[in-house]
Amino acid sequence: MEISKKQSNHLKAIAILMMLCLHLFNRDYNGLFSPLIFIGEKPLSFYISLFCDACVPIFAFVSGYGLYIKFEKDKVSFIKSNLIRIKKLYINFWLIIIIFPLGFGLLFNTPDIPGSVLTFLLNSSGFYTSYNPSWWFLTTYILFVVSSSFWFSVFNRIHKFFFFIILLILYIVSFYLRNYKTLDFELPFINWFLRQVILFFCTLFQFMLGPYLYKFYMKSYLNNYLHTLKYKGILFLIGILLLIFLHALIPNFFIAPFTGIVFIILFIQLKLHKNIVLFLDFMSKHSTNIWLTHMFFYLI
Repeated sequence: MEISKKQSNHLKAIAILMMLCLHLFNRDYNGLFSPLIFIGEKPLSFYISLFCDACVPIFAFVSGYGLYIKFEKDKVSFIKSNLIRIKKLYINFWLIIIIFPLGFGLLFNTPDIPGSVLTFLLNSSGFYTSYNPSWWFLTTYILFVVSSSFWFSVFNRIHKFFFFIILLILYIVSFYLRNYKTLDFELPFINWFLRQVILFFCTLFQFMLGPYLYKFYMKSYLNNYLHTLKYKGILFLIGILLLIFLHALIPNFFIAPFTGIVFIILFIQLKLHKNIVLFLDFMSKHSTNIWLTHMFFYLI
C-alpha cells in the first residue's frame, strides 16, 4: 500500500503544525505563557516540542517520496514539471515578500526589513534569507527539486545499502558541522556557500528516505502486517508517547529523521475521523503560507 496524495498532504500539514509547536514552545516560557503541567523542571510542552523537531524530516521525506514516484512514472516530463513547481512556489513566495517584508516592514518602520534594495533583491531570490530564519529550507527545497533527477538516478543505479551508508555519513558530518563545528571564513560569500552545502547534505538523508521507503517498505511484510492490526489508534498513541519519551532521554535533534520516519509509518496506518480529515485538508492548502509567514508575527 502506497502513501496516497491525500496522506502526503496531511503529513505536510502535520509537519507545519509541528514546526509551529517547535518554534513556540521549545524556548524559555517566562513572560510568554504559563505551563500547567511540569515533568521535573521542564513543562510538558517542552518535551512535546522536542519531538516536533521531526517537522523538517517529515516534510523532506514527503517531498522525496512524491517526487520519486513522479520520476519513476515519467522521466521525460519530470524536469519540466519540477520547473513548473518552482515557478508556483516563487510566485507564492514573492507575494509574501511584498506583503510582509516590504509592506509591513515599511508600515512599522523596522530597521532591517526591508532594508536596502540589494537586501530585498537577494531575499527575493530565495537564496539569501535574512528576512526570516525559517526560510533556510526554501533554498534547500529548491535545490532538492532541481537536483532530484540526479539523486534518483543514482539511487536507481547504485547498490541501495551502499548508497544509504553514504547518505548517512553525509548526514552525520554535515550535522556536526552545522551544530558543533561552525566554519567561519573572512569572505561572507564563502560562509554563505558552505552553509547552503551543509544544510543541503544535512537534509538530503531525510529527502532520500522517501525513495527508500517506497522501494523497500510499502510492499514489505511489516507494512502489510501493520495494516491487519486492530486498534490502530491506540497503537499510534502508544507509539507517539514512546517517541516523545525517547526524545526526552535523547534531547538532540540528530535523531529527528529517525523519529520522523517512525511517526510516518505509524500515521499511514490510521483511518482518520472525517473532522480531522477536513482540518488537515484545510491546513495542507495553507501549509506553505504558514511556513513562510509565521515568524513575521514576532519578528516585525
